[in-house]
Amino acid sequence: MPFLNAFQPPAPLPEEEYHLETPPEEYDLNACYPLPEEAALRTDGVKLVPIIPSLHGRALYTLFSRHPQGYKYLPFDLPPTFGGFLTYLEARRREPGTLLFTVFDLGLEFEDGEEGEERGERVAGIVGILKSMPENRMTEIGHLHIPAPFQRTHVLTHSIALLLNWLLNPPPSAHASLRNSTLPSTPGLGLRRVQWFADARNGPSIAAAQRLGFTIETTTMRWDRVLPPAKDGVALPESVKGEWRAEEEKRGGGRHSAVLGLGWDDWLEGGGREKVRALVEDRPVLKRKAKDVEGLLP
Repeated sequence: MPFLNAFQPPAPLPEEEYHLETPPEEYDLNACYPLPEEAALRTDGVKLVPIIPSLHGRALYTLFSRHPQGYKYLPFDLPPTFGGFLTYLEARRREPGTLLFTVFDLGLEFEDGEEGEERGERVAGIVGILKSMPENRMTEIGHLHIPAPFQRTHVLTHSIALLLNWLLNPPPSAHASLRNSTLPSTPGLGLRRVQWFADARNGPSIAAAQRLGFTIETTTMRWDRVLPPAKDGVALPESVKGEWRAEEEKRGGGRHSAVLGLGWDDWLEGGGREKVRALVEDRPVLKRKAKDVEGLLP
């Protein structure tokens, strides 16, 4: 008896300048988790704002185009066109488990006296979450891309600290019921797990996760994903030959990944929250004159 399987893979999203003209108040983030209050997405060093293409799309694409080396370990490349970049953002928006934020560096100082927190020169990259599963109370830190002008500063530490506080701090119900002075002042989602995947060759990313309290769970998750053909991936096994090999080469090489995790017990009972707070306090905001920083947006 033949078995019925009517599955059809979804068609690729056609390249368009999605939501370039959509007003911010009409842009649906389509996120499976509720967003934090605006005040919970700011330190004295950074501000996180959910990506809205009409506000941030051009600035992000210009910044990433100037610093393409930042894509070395990412499992995708910068699209060659602005429309392709907006299509990438739209594909992520259509995934309810993904939510991306524009990072603004509040440490920059400007000679014109205009110190607006969201002026274009402050755009420092993207951080976000992906693969969220509300039924399992978990998510993954990902799509991290902080280009060279903002590396080795406070930007990444402060940005990830904000995400972790949102994701792992106890929810409002804990504050309402326990009235416990040891609870953090800002409620969060109270998730059970936050994970961090990195290319197994990307030592700086793995070290950054460990510094932020994540524990290595797997040093090498073999063949975790397929990389685009242009990427420097893990070579195909020699046993893959002939027509099969040609098919796989079109798909691309592979990636082995390191997997790190941070649980709610680590955060609430194991000193994780205090460690991240100390990192933010010990990583002073790097004050820089914007005119002296190479590679900023004009």
